[in-house]
Amino acid sequence: MSAQFKVDRQIHHDQFYFEQFDNFTLAAMSFNLTDDAYDELTHTQDLRLDADTAWDLAASIANANMALRVLVLRLSSESAEARAAGESPMIGETLQ
Repeated sequence: MSAQFKVDRQIHHDQFYFEQFDNFTLAAMSFNLTDDAYDELTHTQDLRLDADTAWDLAASIANANMALRVLVLRLSSESAEARAAGESPMIGETLQ
């Protein structure tokens, strides 16, 4: 008899969650999450995804997007949206 483990679905995080990370971590998270989603999607031969896999892909993409949003807001402190979100760039870091 083999034990079967239910894999938990990935969680969608909000903007507040990502604001705790530094710029490098946000960039790395964004890359890793989109890379994982791309790998999962391109390794699905018939592109028919079960519900859990589809959810995880959507969560990875949404989380990567939010991490990038926080990073861009932080690096572009000139925008009204960045100021309204309370984001400010790290000393010496800007989005050129």
